Amino acid sequence: MGAAVESDLRSTTTTPTPHSIPQTVDIEKAESQPSDCDLNPEIPPVFPYDNIKDMTGNVARIGTRPSDNTNTTSMVLVPVGIKNEDNTTTLKCHLPGQPRIRLDEQNPRSHRDTLSDYLKENHLTTKLDGMFKWMKYVFVQTPSFLHIMSLHHQYAHDREVKIDEHPCLHLVWYYERIYVKPVPAYFYCAAFWRYIANVHVDVYRACLGFMRSYYFLIQYEVDFALACEKKLIPKKSNGEFPTYEEWCDFIEPFSKVRDVQVPKRYHYGELRLSRLNMAAAFFRRKLAFFHIYPQWGSFLTHSLGPLLTIFAICSVVLNSMQVSLQALDSDLPEDHSWPKWKAASVWFPIVVTILIAVVIVLALSGVCIMAVVDLYSGIRTRRKKRAGDEKAGKKTHGVIW
Repeated sequence: MGAAVESDLRSTTTTPTPHSIPQTVDIEKAESQPSDCDLNPEIPPVFPYDNIKDMTGNVARIGTRPSDNTNTTSMVLVPVGIKNEDNTTTLKCHLPGQPRIRLDEQNPRSHRDTLSDYLKENHLTTKLDGMFKWMKYVFVQTPSFLHIMSLHHQYAHDREVKIDEHPCLHLVWYYERIYVKPVPAYFYCAAFWRYIANVHVDVYRACLGFMRSYYFLIQYEVDFALACEKKLIPKKSNGEFPTYEEWCDFIEPFSKVRDVQVPKRYHYGELRLSRLNMAAAFFRRKLAFFHIYPQWGSFLTHSLGPLLTIFAICSVVLNSMQVSLQALDSDLPEDHSWPKWKAASVWFPIVVTILIAVVIVLALSGVCIMAVVDLYSGIRTRRKKRAGDEKAGKKTHGVIW
């Protein structure tokens, strides 16, 4: 049984190529928005999956073979038996690292729909991709995949790494937290990349962008140690984490992935949840993109806070005006210091009102200046990326020199 699968694998390793994928796929139309990336015709729209190799020391438990004899480019994912030291064969009929997703060697097409739904649900960012067209000029995010801090630098910003499997929350941050999606164990298998590159091009592009983000998340050995501690990196088939050298060899091909080869979401790096929530409220008529505290009490606390601040300011101004008017209408004796007290009662509320107005103007001016700076930075970054500048958008994170 295992020999038959291995022969099928050998017969198909050279048949499916990146050229077998339809080159007429309108990537920009599929994302319903213009591209921010360079339009160099020399860059293939689909990243060659032959560049992606198996993780060193990992025994692949899955393989591919043609789903039928009439179409050699149609593939199915099948389990592969592993020989043990006692010459017995172990066959695990599930996706590596995800026993809920079954694979069948005898009838591999029986679980194709379940596998397809799982891959789309856990890797596609379609809903998030559609929001960026609204965020070019309002609630601007930095349009650069280089805008990703390494893991150890996240802690320097006092951010706590929160693990979440939802693809749309990957690298979304909110004050002292950032959400990171862990790497699945089946990413260690080159057969998986060959399968999705030929069967699920949209999933393939999303996975490429996801792995490219990890190239910037893990830049030093201390980042790798933190990733292993947080279980962001899966263990190999022998139950041990890869070494830092093995990880670098595995992740290196993803550094060559370009923006035109990934979905819109991965043209960006880290995303602010506060801006995503505002964009969802204004343009999608949703309460929020993601509720950290899905309770009405927490939602009202955050929503009513600015309204209560405005109400308090208006109350102070109105009370100041009332005090001034009462001081003007009052008849005080002309002797002693009453005239001076009346003048102070008239002008002090006016001074308080003027100070409140100055503070509000300065605050609004600061917000407007920051918005203009973000807008200008976004437009400049997009222009540089269209001109072919791969380093566009790269900047220091909170470092003043």
